[in-house]
Amino acid sequence: MTKRAVFWLSISLATFTVSPGHALEKVDFSREVLPVLSNKCFACHGPDAKKKELRLDTREAATSDRGGYRGIDPENLDESEVLLRIHDADDPMPPVDAEKQLTPEERQLLDTWVRQGGEYAAHWAFVPPKKAETHSTVDGFVRHRLQAHGADFAPEADRPTLARRLALTLTGLPPEPQVLAAFLAEEDSEDAYAALVETLLASPRFGEHQARYWLDAVRYGDTHGLHLDNRRGIYPYRDWVVRAFNENLPFDQFVTWQVAGDLLPDPTLAQLVATGYVRMNPTTSEGGVLPEEFQAKNNFDRTETLGTVFLGMTMSCARCHTHKYDPIKQSEYYELLAFFNSTAENPLDGNKYDYGPVINAPADQAAWGEWQTLESEARELVKESGRDWRAALMALAAEGEPAAEALKARLEGLEAQATTTLVARELDKARETKLLARGEYQSPTGEVLEPAVPSVMGAWTEAMPRDRLGLARWLTSRENPLVARVLINRVWQRVFGEGLVRTPEDFGVQGEHPTHPDLLDWLAVEWQDRGWDLKHMIRLMVHSRAFKQDSARRADLSDPPNRLLGRGPSYRLDAEVLRDVALWASHLLDPHMGGEGVKPYQPAGMWLAMAHPASNTKKYERDPVELLYRRSLYVYWKRTSPHPMMTLFDAPSRESSCVRRSRSSTSLQSLALLNETQRVETARKLAERLVKGRDTASQRLEMLFRLLACRPPSPPESAACLSLLETMLERYEQDAAAAEGLLDTGEAPRDASLAAAEVAAWTQVAITVLASDLTLLMY
Repeated sequence: MTKRAVFWLSISLATFTVSPGHALEKVDFSREVLPVLSNKCFACHGPDAKKKELRLDTREAATSDRGGYRGIDPENLDESEVLLRIHDADDPMPPVDAEKQLTPEERQLLDTWVRQGGEYAAHWAFVPPKKAETHSTVDGFVRHRLQAHGADFAPEADRPTLARRLALTLTGLPPEPQVLAAFLAEEDSEDAYAALVETLLASPRFGEHQARYWLDAVRYGDTHGLHLDNRRGIYPYRDWVVRAFNENLPFDQFVTWQVAGDLLPDPTLAQLVATGYVRMNPTTSEGGVLPEEFQAKNNFDRTETLGTVFLGMTMSCARCHTHKYDPIKQSEYYELLAFFNSTAENPLDGNKYDYGPVINAPADQAAWGEWQTLESEARELVKESGRDWRAALMALAAEGEPAAEALKARLEGLEAQATTTLVARELDKARETKLLARGEYQSPTGEVLEPAVPSVMGAWTEAMPRDRLGLARWLTSRENPLVARVLINRVWQRVFGEGLVRTPEDFGVQGEHPTHPDLLDWLAVEWQDRGWDLKHMIRLMVHSRAFKQDSARRADLSDPPNRLLGRGPSYRLDAEVLRDVALWASHLLDPHMGGEGVKPYQPAGMWLAMAHPASNTKKYERDPVELLYRRSLYVYWKRTSPHPMMTLFDAPSRESSCVRRSRSSTSLQSLALLNETQRVETARKLAERLVKGRDTASQRLEMLFRLLACRPPSPPESAACLSLLETMLERYEQDAAAAEGLLDTGEAPRDASLAAAEVAAWTQVAITVLASDLTLLMY
């Protein structure tokens, strides 16, 4: 018997001995095998394999004749080279010095797969989603998986917890006391819950809260982001995003307006402002940089951001070579880049605030309403002209038409109070796009490339124009397998704390498989079927039993990461929510919506220490008191140095796209929660609210807990807080200077009619509760 024959006999016997029943179970290539191949084999044997290397990313390559052997031999599976090499002790694959090695279980899995025929299937994310017929509700899919593990839903959370969870999820703030009281007083809990959902969805705070997730993804910032990091005028885009969420703009239009609003017929002001998305990339005018270099870099950023935000794909790998893991050719990367290569702005920003093209736009949310009313009236007046509404209005006004003259006068009036915002515009003649060898701007090679999309991500319809408008239509078409899944996964993530795909930035073969694949597909198709109605999808999620469950760990279900969704959401709230809740509870929160970014308290010298001497953002000038208490969405976002309380609680710099924030827990966070100026200020104003609002210590403590936790304190919580109050009261009665020093923190006016020692003691109680899990966590 030959050495090879002896080898195969020993392997066959070992396979049978180790797992006699395993081979009888059909292996799922997409879910089980492909992740192993991608993680352990594709670096050398994937789409970007060297010409002489065996490729394992397609069946055609794996089964091709390689001069007497095949990676997978369909005619004699036992002779497949893959089996030989994964079991060969002398010359194994992966090699013994490879960073990533196959586990015994993975070797067994690959062995079984090959012996079952070595069949391939498309990666799940590249197949258009379809609705499974097995279930028609969120809970149906979730319960099915729980029952497969011998479990069911956890009990429903108590009503105060549900009210807090729902309000924080939808608006980023606790429910107003009167709203909470009305909800808790209703006998019919289902009707009361539905009414609360609708109240919160209709709140203008809904759009503010939802917008910040989108701004992370598109890397919104108030500065250019590189070198001088000077001021940039684009905040009307942020305000438009808030309006779009509040008005429930169908999400396919939300996408289209941002990618190509300027290419729509006779675009509206809102559609033009929305194209600020295209202009959001970091820019520079640093001395010595070349326009050609930054033309390429700007387009790299836009292409890779599109990949993250809409496709859930890591595109940057394909900038320099064919993607090592996903089926994206380098040429396809540059074909996708070509959609952005003909925008009209200069590659270098000139360090200007109004880095053109720019248009006039409303300066805040109040002005938006006036602008849109005027535009609607003007369009109606000139609708027969067939011209741009603004030009037609001016022509009519010049002819003396009274209504046109009146509208023109209102439009100067509005533009006199307007600001400017960056928008996208196409060149009259498109730039040529070529593949850049190794991603180097000075190395264009090959033929001129037409704008196109990666073939694996759905077909391009020739009826679509080869421009950004065509790209937008492709993104929102039903044939696109990724976009609806990627976007609804992030909606699920912000409702439940984790996505159904827990790598929202990577739906490729290196990303995680969905915890509930049929549910993800059902949601994606349901969204499309319902006209991309975001509020409808959020209703489905927050009305589900899965959302309403108690969030406590379960003794009967071993699932620490909650992949089975056997308990309610539980996680540390984001930086903006922590600040906003404190401002809200203290009655300091300013409801003004929109406008240029505000600058609250910040340690002196931070910007100066990090800035170029010529930067116009090197000096941080705190805003006057009337601007200090705006919602955190409106805090000025300097990309090279965001507000320290934002970064301390894991907010991104927004120099690049972020679709999932990390959630750290550090001692420095605790230090800041108890000592940062605005935290102390909000605590003392909350203390004043408690002292003025209730008569006894117990009543005040109950008020505090109802504001922050929507429930009264438990006996242990009450005892701990009252003990702290007693200790602090004794301290401040003996040390008036310490009380005065505490109460002088911050610019908010102090109520001098209240006893300093009492307010100072309650300040310490308030800041302690504000810094506790009671306030910091979603539960």
